[in-house]
Amino acid sequence: LIPKIGVNMLLREIQFPCVENPPSCFLTFSDVWTHLSCNPSDGSTFMSKNRLGWEKWEIIVQDHNTGHSLIKHKASSRLLSADSDGNIYTQEAKDGTVADSSALWIIQENIVRSVAHSNLNLGAINTRGDLTPKVSPDNKNHAIVEYITGELCFFSSPDHDRRMSCGPMGKMSMSPNWKGWEVFRIIHVGDGSRHVRITSWTHDTKVLCHADQGRVFTSNNEFGMQSKWVIEQPDGDSKGVAVKSAHFGSYLSYNGESFVMEDSIDKCTLWDISSAHQQKYYLSSVCHDKRIGYDNSKDNIYCSGKRNEWEAWQINSEGDGLVSFKSCVDGGKYLICTNGGKLKASHEWNGEALWKLEYSPHGGIFIISRNHDWHLSCDGQRLDISPSKGIGQTWILEPIMPSTISMDQITMYSSIGAG
Repeated sequence: LIPKIGVNMLLREIQFPCVENPPSCFLTFSDVWTHLSCNPSDGSTFMSKNRLGWEKWEIIVQDHNTGHSLIKHKASSRLLSADSDGNIYTQEAKDGTVADSSALWIIQENIVRSVAHSNLNLGAINTRGDLTPKVSPDNKNHAIVEYITGELCFFSSPDHDRRMSCGPMGKMSMSPNWKGWEVFRIIHVGDGSRHVRITSWTHDTKVLCHADQGRVFTSNNEFGMQSKWVIEQPDGDSKGVAVKSAHFGSYLSYNGESFVMEDSIDKCTLWDISSAHQQKYYLSSVCHDKRIGYDNSKDNIYCSGKRNEWEAWQINSEGDGLVSFKSCVDGGKYLICTNGGKLKASHEWNGEALWKLEYSPHGGIFIISRNHDWHLSCDGQRLDISPSKGIGQTWILEPIMPSTISMDQITMYSSIGAG
């Protein structure tokens, strides 16, 4: 996961939003409410009313300048493609790339367009009463990208020092915890508006909805107007955001006992949104399954194959595109690059603790010392600073998510206990 601008940048304290990557979606033909599906055993495509694993696709951007992307079937890892006649098929992925444009697509305003066919739409034609996917100039019966991943956040009420929570049966409550049931997903609807949907991260079919008379509830896979919201920054000096019903224009509120909808903004309708990872990451080498660790008992920076507290770092934005890394262990110190080019940990925050993040062509980021303009490096055994810019200097920021338990897990554990 590489930090990017998200809806949460409405708040100054949000530094690096927790964005699910790559984005997953359904390819939905909204006129007939069917989805493009793929049979993993033979790669054939067909239309389906289901919203299950075979209907899920991932969008993998190949070129950020042109917007050219691959659309990969999640269950089979096959790539959505169009032949010379515009017929839709899938092909095996070859190291994440393809030799021609048959599997390249552009997503514009949530409409899928084929690069090989001069950006014609991914559509469907009626063949003997059945819909068949095909690249088509028809602007009516085309597929839209219906995102099912987004930005993961906590919604906290400053007035009550509690967070929105979704229990295993979808019941909404407020909780003092910062765990999985308190994490929600913000998904852009993608209809050209600012509308979003808010779903539970743990119970991902549960969608936050509202109805007339101020009723707030969750529903399974609800995608009508009652599930659409707008996140707004109120005018003036108000701290927080307002969550507004896109349909009724009223605001989500908590009155100390229950969720209600209010006609105007007051302190009960303000919410603090914070990233679900709370800015904590593992810094992992792309070419080696190793992380940067800090042993406070030995005051030592080391190369680690584990993912524990000693490998956890909090990233802070320091302005001018610079960041610092602070160890999450007790009395955590900053990761610094000394004037001698050595990696150490220090309680002191100064120029040695400042780093730049840049995209790497090897599928991650470079972490660069501001003082030396050298790159954090890993050879699989030790950590170092290097002037090189290769795969050995490429890192991934792995967000550290809170613990959670889903309804399926609860059912499984209950069954084991009963046995």
